[in-house]
Amino acid sequence: MEEGKLTCPTCLKSYPIPEGGLQKLPPNTFLNNLLETIEQFSERDQIKCVCENEGQPEYYCQDCRKHLCSTCSDHHKILPMSENHKLHSVEDMQSMTPLQIAALHPPMCSIHDEPLSLFCCNIPICMHCTITVHNAWEGNHKPISISKAYESSKKTLESLKKSTHHCKSILYEGLIAIIENSKNLDESTDKGLRDIDEHVQTMINQVKKNGEKMKNELQMLYKKKKKINYTQKDELTTKISDIDTKLGFLNQLLKSDKVTVIQSSETVITALNERINELPKTEPNDNGQIYFFKNKSQLASLQLSVMGYVSHMRAADYLTLKGPISVTQGQTITVYVIKTDECEIHENQLKAKWTQPTGETNIAEVQECSYGNGKFFVTGKCTSPGFCKIYVTADGEQIKKSPMIIKVEKVGLVKTIDIYNLLIYPHGTKYQRHMNVNYNQKDDCLLVSCGTNEILKYKQSGAYIGKVTLPKGMRVNRMYIMKNGNIAFSDFNNKCIMVCDNNGQVIKSIGQGILTEPAGIYVDEASKLVYVADEVGGLFMFDFVSGQMIRKIGPKNRLLLKMNGVTDVTLTNQGNLLALEFAEPHRLQLFDNEGRFIKVLVEAGYENGEVRNPRRIVVDLDDNIIILSKHKLQLLSDNGSFIKRIDKQEDGINGPMGLCIISYCPRRVAVANSEAKFNPIQIFNY
Repeated sequence: MEEGKLTCPTCLKSYPIPEGGLQKLPPNTFLNNLLETIEQFSERDQIKCVCENEGQPEYYCQDCRKHLCSTCSDHHKILPMSENHKLHSVEDMQSMTPLQIAALHPPMCSIHDEPLSLFCCNIPICMHCTITVHNAWEGNHKPISISKAYESSKKTLESLKKSTHHCKSILYEGLIAIIENSKNLDESTDKGLRDIDEHVQTMINQVKKNGEKMKNELQMLYKKKKKINYTQKDELTTKISDIDTKLGFLNQLLKSDKVTVIQSSETVITALNERINELPKTEPNDNGQIYFFKNKSQLASLQLSVMGYVSHMRAADYLTLKGPISVTQGQTITVYVIKTDECEIHENQLKAKWTQPTGETNIAEVQECSYGNGKFFVTGKCTSPGFCKIYVTADGEQIKKSPMIIKVEKVGLVKTIDIYNLLIYPHGTKYQRHMNVNYNQKDDCLLVSCGTNEILKYKQSGAYIGKVTLPKGMRVNRMYIMKNGNIAFSDFNNKCIMVCDNNGQVIKSIGQGILTEPAGIYVDEASKLVYVADEVGGLFMFDFVSGQMIRKIGPKNRLLLKMNGVTDVTLTNQGNLLALEFAEPHRLQLFDNEGRFIKVLVEAGYENGEVRNPRRIVVDLDDNIIILSKHKLQLLSDNGSFIKRIDKQEDGINGPMGLCIISYCPRRVAVANSEAKFNPIQIFNY
């Protein structure tokens, strides 16, 4: 106990002793009343009637607080002033506990010696107190009946009692879980020891030493985990015992008179609330398991072999699946098996299978990543829409997040977005022919331009979220979104490439005075190069930092047709250059990163794998080429071979102007269709 402080026996907290000493502490009416009762009835053989005659008292008057003999009790019942007093036989009184006797005598006002019938300022008061200390006419006091105050406190106490029982139930459940966990720990430990013994018996003497080492490690882990169990078990047992003590006091209190309940309830409420709010962790602090893993693959070379390792987790507990949420039909799906902790996992421990949307099941091969690091992967492909599942097990047990459910979406048109109600020009004007769309990965939004100084922003859901306003006099044609969110775009009016931030603030210009009709643009941020497709001048390469032109790109062999109406440009994943020609001869050409001509990848024509009036080109992560041309959207391989047509004829791609990739899982592109009467932005899965 600290000097100048006392520790409360109920809540166990220390409080300073008030000035004036212990006499200034508020009295505990409940305890005082109980002590007086015990003192009054402790010497029962000396109890006498109020008349002091030698006859033994037979009754006790609850109101007068006096013992009465037979004669006095008869008179007591006749007198008008006492005829309604409640009498108890001495035998009944002797069978009562001190607490029950104390309940017969509600505390009296210590000032006026009258019944405490009112409640004010958090204390019980009598009628005289309302005239003296607690004068209601002064406006600062609002006495209420003791019954009303009692009902309020009773509700709180009953609610607290219910919460306390619930708390106790949780603690018991936790205790049962800990005991069960301890039992499982014992059983799994025994099994682990047996497994070690059985495995060690198959080894020669040289390996037995390693087996003993494994046993020691297991025993150390067992003791550590057992100690955790004992500690948590003792904590919960102590907590339950403490709550039982407080709960017993609460139950006794609820059997007391109203005033006593009122005076003591606040302390009890505080104490029990603190116990409930300080509820310890009831789940086991460990999983109650210890496993031994045999290294069967090393048995052939005993001297170098590692028998296994001791762990409190299974091999499956160390691994988790990571993969896409959704894909498109025919897309190659790659799901990775990742270690969440350091452990020894071998490829032959892992098994995998795919369940197709049709219900068909296929065994899949688990492969280790080429860069090692203990990471594995599984690949698969689903040709039907729906949901597929990938199951991966380690030593026959499902690893975390297995099975993984992946949605397989249909190829084709997914949704459309209407932007006409937000454009600053009437539908059908010449500016609509310059509609373009791109994707800002940093902000996860679509950017739409229409040949004006405004770039509209949309979520993939189609919700409009704002716009980027550029200085007057600028007209945005094609855009390239950089990794930092800046926008590089070809400017119709200024005949150059502009770079602005996400707020429309212009940062720099490139190619002014060199370019004539700049269209498609690609920024190679790694090498700091800018490639520009000029519909009149051809294909240009600029230094992004200085803005200086490096070279003009095109075939030098006069036998080859000159580039005509170059409308778009991009890079392959190998760094080669793709140039798309809108005008005759309508083709896609391939150049190396120095601008040297390699070959024509796609020729002109109306058949699949051919193009007519192509407008835009993009390359995905798999090096597939997507070309947007009049009336169709095609997917080609990196060598120009036709894979499939993404759109359908009824989708109505009549005025293709913009194309961008917006997602790889699922594979998804956005198309700007300038001649669409409604919803000119179309989103396709491919």
